[in-house]
Formats: sequence, structure tokens, C-alpha cells
Amino acid sequence: MFTKSLVKGLTKFSFAELFIPLVVVASSSLWLSGRSTSLLLFIKFTLCYLMMVLSLQVFVGNSGVLSFGHGSFAMVGAFVSGLATAPLMIKQNAMALSNLWQPLVDFKLNLGMSLLASAFAGGVFAAFTGGFLMRLNGLAAGIATFALLGITYNILFNNNHVGPSNQALPGVSQFSNLTLPLVLVLLAMIMVYFYNLSRAGRTLRATREDNLASRGLGINIIRVRWMSFTFSGVLAGLAGAMYAHVGGAVQVQDYYLGFTFYTLAMLIVGGSASLWGAVLGTVVVSGVSQILLMWEQSSPVFGITIHLPIGTRAIVIAGMLVVILLWRPNGISNGSEIKLPNFLRKIKAS
Repeated sequence: MFTKSLVKGLTKFSFAELFIPLVVVASSSLWLSGRSTSLLLFIKFTLCYLMMVLSLQVFVGNSGVLSFGHGSFAMVGAFVSGLATAPLMIKQNAMALSNLWQPLVDFKLNLGMSLLASAFAGGVFAAFTGGFLMRLNGLAAGIATFALLGITYNILFNNNHVGPSNQALPGVSQFSNLTLPLVLVLLAMIMVYFYNLSRAGRTLRATREDNLASRGLGINIIRVRWMSFTFSGVLAGLAGAMYAHVGGAVQVQDYYLGFTFYTLAMLIVGGSASLWGAVLGTVVVSGVSQILLMWEQSSPVFGITIHLPIGTRAIVIAGMLVVILLWRPNGISNGSEIKLPNFLRKIKAS
């Protein structure tokens, strides 16, 4: 069914809407990463955040249902990929892993397979929990997904049978260069764009605009939400694994409240209703955040040094979020995909 709906969606395909975001992400990543080691690390983390924001856009942007629970899928993906790639010596000798279940001690995959396993685990977890959560709307859905985040966090934080508990799992395989994370993000962008064009994506947006009318037309709202939630869980699990392979360690705290707020802020600032909004929000919030972080550390940015107190970054990002919600609730992109400039459209038409 998804394949048929995707083929129908191709009739609405706009080359610019997909090509421009891909070029922006690829060109800026390659250009900046070559300038310094610190910028390379920043780009890698930004790509991880973009993958997470894409997962949020698939569900939150299309359904209109706010989810605080996607950090759960990122946690699961990070733990699966981290345990699969950590050296056996660390899993056998680390104090934090002294009670780790033996099947997890023996669990070993290469980097590529571990990323696939993390995406699969995130999708399965989302599919299971979505069967219950997708029946809820509005405030109830937000509270329930936040509860899911809290439950997952506390299980992983306090249980050393499935991971390092409240400690860090070191020795996780790291990306040797930018190629793999960049390719994964570009592929995810293509998948998200065509999902949004597909019948499944358009049906889900119809439920967002008018829930009652959608029911009257015979749309199974729970089912279309569940499909989107599961797909977004796949991307979130992959995002969590990518984050672990950039940092070289897994720590459950990395995917909790700060991670959830940061990625939701990116989605809202850019605009939740479009792929371009997800890209724009990630670029803007990541860029502002990095500049403010460097100034908090009294480091120069473009030759300018400003001494900011610790915590300025969080205050500014929260302020950006409030300003966007008040004066541009559809985000910087206004909920639309990017279009070709008028003069280029005229050239194309001629």
C-alpha cells in the first residue's frame, strides 16, 4: 500500500523542494567540516540532531500531535548500537557492566549492521508503544509520550542488566569520517520528503486539519498515526545510534530532557510542517547554540570575543522558541517547502 501511495505522490514531486535542502545540507557539511577538527565534530553532531528532527517532523509535523517520547527511541537505538560495537574486553571488565546479561555481552556487530539494528529496535519499540499512545489526542497525548520518555529513562538509568545504568559505556565505535553520517541523513531526507508526498502522509495531514471530518470520511486515524509513529521511531533509533558513534560513548542522560527540548525547539523554530522547516530549524538553532557556547567559554567567533555567563545559550534558545510561537507559529519556513525564486521559475517555464 505504501508503494502505491508513494507512486501517486510522485505526481506532486517538486525537484526544488527536495534538491535545495539536500544541497544545503551536503554542501555546508562538507565545506565547514574541512575547516577544522572542531567544526567537523560540530557538523557530525548537527547531522545527528537533524536525523532526530526529521523523525519528529514525520510524526509531529504531519499529525499535529506533540510527542515528547521520541527520546525513548533514541535511547534504545543508542544502547543497541553501543553494546553491539563496544569491545568485548570493556563489556566483560567494566564495573558498570558487571551485571550485564550474557547475551548482551556476546552481542557483537560491525558499525553498519549495528546502525541497522538500532533503527530496527527504535521502530519495533515505537510500533509497540504506538499501539496504545495513538489513541490519545492533544494534552493527553503529550503527557503520555512524556511518561514514556520518563519510563524508558528510569529503566535504563537504574538497570545495569541491559546497559551501564547511570554510567557511561565507553569504547563505542566512532565514525571515521563524515561520509556515513552525511549519507544516512541525506537518505533520510529523501525518505521523509516522499513519505510526506505519499497517500499515507497526506491522509495523516488530513487528520491533523480536521479530526472529525477525517473520521466521517472513513479514515482510520489510529492506523495512519501508528504507521507514521513507527517510521519516526526508526529514524529516532538511528539518530540515537549516530549520536553515540559521534561521541564514542553511550550515556542515557544524553537523550533525556535536554535532548528532547533541543530537538523540539529545532523543529518548532524551523517549522514542523515541512522538510525544509526541519533543515532550517536544525541549522539555525545549532548555529546559534554553537556560537553562544563558544562565547560562554570566551572563545572567539569570526574574530569576535564576547564573555557570556554560563546558561546564556539555554536562555536564548528558549527565548527564540517563545518569539517564534508568538509571532510566527508556523516557523521560519511558514510550514512550506522551499520554492525556486520567481526568475528561475520563469526560466524553467520557458
